[in-house]
Amino acid sequence: MHPSDSPTPERLDGGSKGLASTAAIVALIAAMLITTIAGVVYAGRLQQSQGIVRFEAREMRMTRQALMELDATVLRFLTLASEKADPVAYGRAVSKLESLGTDHLPRTIMRGPEATPAVEVLASLKSAWDEMVQEMEAGAGGSARATYGMRLVERDMNAFLKAFAETLDGYEQNYADIQTAIDVTIALCVAGQFLTGLICITAFLVAARRSVRESQARAVAVQSADATREQVQRLFEMTDILQSAADHTDANAVLRSTATELLPDFGGALYVFNNSRDRLTLSTHWGMSEEHLVDHIGLTQCWALKRGKPHINRPDSHKLCCEHHTSPDHALEIPMIARGEILGLMQFYASGVEAEARLEAIGSVGSALSDAMSLALANLGLRDKLRSQALRDPLTGLYNRRYMEDTLERVVRLAEREKSEVSLIMIDLDHFKRLNDNYGHSKGDAVLRDAAAVIISHLRESDVACRYGGEELLVILPQCGLDAASAKAERLRAAIEALSEPNGAQVSASFGVASIPKTSAAARDVLAAADAALYEAKQAGRNRVVNAPLLAADVAKDAEFLIGLRAAE
Repeated sequence: MHPSDSPTPERLDGGSKGLASTAAIVALIAAMLITTIAGVVYAGRLQQSQGIVRFEAREMRMTRQALMELDATVLRFLTLASEKADPVAYGRAVSKLESLGTDHLPRTIMRGPEATPAVEVLASLKSAWDEMVQEMEAGAGGSARATYGMRLVERDMNAFLKAFAETLDGYEQNYADIQTAIDVTIALCVAGQFLTGLICITAFLVAARRSVRESQARAVAVQSADATREQVQRLFEMTDILQSAADHTDANAVLRSTATELLPDFGGALYVFNNSRDRLTLSTHWGMSEEHLVDHIGLTQCWALKRGKPHINRPDSHKLCCEHHTSPDHALEIPMIARGEILGLMQFYASGVEAEARLEAIGSVGSALSDAMSLALANLGLRDKLRSQALRDPLTGLYNRRYMEDTLERVVRLAEREKSEVSLIMIDLDHFKRLNDNYGHSKGDAVLRDAAAVIISHLRESDVACRYGGEELLVILPQCGLDAASAKAERLRAAIEALSEPNGAQVSASFGVASIPKTSAAARDVLAAADAALYEAKQAGRNRVVNAPLLAADVAKDAEFLIGLRAAE
């Protein structure tokens, strides 16, 4: 063992700070990378918006150009009074404007003090141009020029061009604003990338420096630590880990690991009380063969338990030796006591020269291991007791409704995977209220306890009995078909009816039986089916077993298919 390997408070504090700073640096780098990526995505979207603005401006310029060309064509006809209008040239100009559509016109045109939709103004202009072209084709140039003035073509055209100019100015400003945003975003992304690189380099340098410092600190710790400190630290670690032990298996694994590390030259064994607490049973052992260990130790066979103090068994001497000791090795036995109660017995074995002296030398370490394990066993026992109280009905000892619901869902899912059947028996004691009224609630409680005991005695280890509520009980039967469940329910019915004589009152129960997939397709359905069958049994006269009706052939087939599908998933 190397005492310096144990973490000191200073090293733990430094390690925590190092982990915190490393986590902060990683989080900062991640944030910078995310910000940079978001900036790139944002810049891409701005460029898309800029492209849309550019397209809209180009289309509007083309529309303005087509409108100006059409107006110029008509004006040319008007100024050349000696010539007639050319309908072909006019038609080409009109077709060009119409091909561009009206989607890229300004929204409104200011015709004097009021705004008019651009589409209406364009229609008015086109109507005037058509009229003037027709008049010029008829040789009435003067009339066409008069129409030009009366229809206010010049005013509307100037208003149109002004609206075009204002709208295009807005597009230009929007384009410039977007370009500015793109430039700023790209600059920020570049700065973020530069900063991220700088942080990475700084983090590397800091980590390298910290690594050097930690290496120097470990070297100093290796030189300054000793074996005693290592043992104490290992015991602290054992105690801390034992707090996380979920059951005796976890606790035994921690004990074996710690005892082997702290006392590598000694074997050991742990004995704990059985459920009835009339003897100790072998829970685990390490560093020795099991052939010299007994499976059970009676309470009157061990001097350490009788005295409540550590005791050394010396098989090769005439000194006092425990009756259960059959090993040729010396053994140090330490009773495990927590909160004034003996919880078990810990043994340490040694052989060879000065075995007894070596066992006496490890007395303090063995007692510390025993104390830590005693507290762990006490906590496990208390935890089991609290768990049992939370899951069981205090009167009957059966599981409560909450545990039943969780278990039913779990059993049904398991049955779906294994493509097996699950059955449910719902039980209701007949005329229970009348029993309470005639004989008192104490008699009713006694009947409930007796019925629960009868039910438990007829169940398999895999079956689960619960108190559903009041005088209603429920039994979950995994891997049990409807017929087998019905037969079991009939045996339970007869056994409960047999309670009448010892209780001095008429006792009977009604039973409802359902199963998946024969009568139901899901956990919720099978519970409702069993309840409905129970109701039918009570309506039919009580003290009988009624099975839930079978599903229709197609429904049952669908249920089996669904179970198979869930199992495949």
